[in-house]
Amino acid sequence: MPPPGPHPTNAPTGPSKGGKISFAFKAKPTPAPVPKPVPDLAQRMQPREPPPRVAEPPPPRRMMSGPPPRFKPDPRFDRRGGRDRDRDRDRDRDRGRHDRRDFRETRGGFREPRGGRRGDDRRFDRFDRRRGDKRPDFRIGRRRTRSPDRDRGWGPEPEPRFEQEPEPEPELEPEPEPEPKKQVKIMTRPKPRPTLPEEFTQSDSVYHRKPGNESVIGAGTYGKVFKAIHIYTQQGVALKKIRMEGEKDGFPVTAVREIKLLQHLRSHNVVSLLEVMVERNECFMVFEYLAHDLTGLINHPTFTLTAAHKKDLAKQMFEGLNYLHHRGVLHRDIKAANILISNTGLLKYADFGLARFFSKSRQLDYTNRVITIWYRPPELLLGETRYGPAVDVWSAACVYVEMFTKKAVFPGEGGEISQLDKLYNALGTPTRAEWSDIVEMPWFELMRPAERKKRIFEEQYGTVLSPAALDLVSNIFQYDPAKRPTAEEVLAHPYFVSEEPKPQQAFELEKIEGDWHEFESKALRKERDREARRAAEYQKEKRKAVSSVPQSERDPKRVKPDSGGEYPPAPAGV
Repeated sequence: MPPPGPHPTNAPTGPSKGGKISFAFKAKPTPAPVPKPVPDLAQRMQPREPPPRVAEPPPPRRMMSGPPPRFKPDPRFDRRGGRDRDRDRDRDRDRGRHDRRDFRETRGGFREPRGGRRGDDRRFDRFDRRRGDKRPDFRIGRRRTRSPDRDRGWGPEPEPRFEQEPEPEPELEPEPEPEPKKQVKIMTRPKPRPTLPEEFTQSDSVYHRKPGNESVIGAGTYGKVFKAIHIYTQQGVALKKIRMEGEKDGFPVTAVREIKLLQHLRSHNVVSLLEVMVERNECFMVFEYLAHDLTGLINHPTFTLTAAHKKDLAKQMFEGLNYLHHRGVLHRDIKAANILISNTGLLKYADFGLARFFSKSRQLDYTNRVITIWYRPPELLLGETRYGPAVDVWSAACVYVEMFTKKAVFPGEGGEISQLDKLYNALGTPTRAEWSDIVEMPWFELMRPAERKKRIFEEQYGTVLSPAALDLVSNIFQYDPAKRPTAEEVLAHPYFVSEEPKPQQAFELEKIEGDWHEFESKALRKERDREARRAAEYQKEKRKAVSSVPQSERDPKRVKPDSGGEYPPAPAGV
């Protein structure tokens, strides 16, 4: 077998012989490139046109499968959530009157310093405006409108438009020259000094009072009270002299407390403090003057309060007490002498030397050495130091009953034991059922009642007070302070609401001659006592003179006839 040779081909290897046809093609020879002509200098200087841009076919559109991809913007710059809020805020802010932006050209004008601007001024320094510039603001009507589609984030941006054409700038008029200021010379005339009555010309003080004790209208442990008249206004005032003797710490704390309280209170049922005056090393509190107090009217020799007057005074008394308690003040010295009454029947509380503020939210300890002992409630007599407005209500009820009886309801002999005995005699001995905390009183063991007594208060005053008034007073005179009605509840009692007669203000007091206070009442009582003593001494001397005359010189006594109408027979030897 012969060895393999080269693969036979169809192409002929030599010249064709015979009638055979060949299908082989011959490649044409590549022509040589023709060289481009070299451009001349003029052609080089001409600008060349860019080659034409061949439009590229659009990329094939791919079909997406599944939900479209969500756009996740950068959270630092995403403002889509607050776009509507910011748009409304800017619109309202630009419409406000407080917007003071100004886009007028004011080169060379006044530049207001930054420190002198308002807090809502958003102008730039180059847009400052001169004060008094009356040129129109170009912002008027220059407000862009946005379509709802644009507000939602899609749609074309509309072209800005004007709601109204801006007004042309008016020509600035030159500022007029300021007129020279007129100098006005004020001629002051000396005011004529007011002419004073002859009795006031020698007064050393602006408040004139009579010398000696002629002007004294009250006296007590606090000092004296004088009646005075303002020499210029002719207004009557009451001067309360503050006692400074024996005060180691200087100004007395009771006076400081009274001044502070009276400055805090404003009521038609509380006396007004006009001023505090220091004169010749003496300190005075200047009050408005009222002509009477309740003690003076109760003991007046000719004037008598009617039932309607008493009801009106009692109503004013509890109204003033209700005001004090609502303001958190305890008077702690209510008695007839500390209740002033004007000429028109207006009642006012006075003497706040023992008053003080009290706490409504918690119980605090206060002193129990307050309130005149005849008007002192039983809890203070037993040493209680935690008390409230109920002590004032008890004292006011004592004053109310005194208006009918003209004497104290529980007149003790000066001590706590004697005063408690007076209470037990009228109101009966208290029991745990009536007062559950009585055994917890600090002084209960020292003042334990020796015997049990029955309540006879209603029997004593049943003929003096009306049924409604007796019921009101009986509710107040309870041993347990928690069971006593408040001043507001007292005013809602049927005695003031529905019982006849209705309250009537005592305008008849204007007809009373003179002023009637406790001081005048005491002076009248002392004068009556002196007259009674003189009358008693006269009768005693008369009896003594008659007894010293011999029996023979005395007038024979006339013998009275017997039952038969005849004289008895004469004794033998006559």
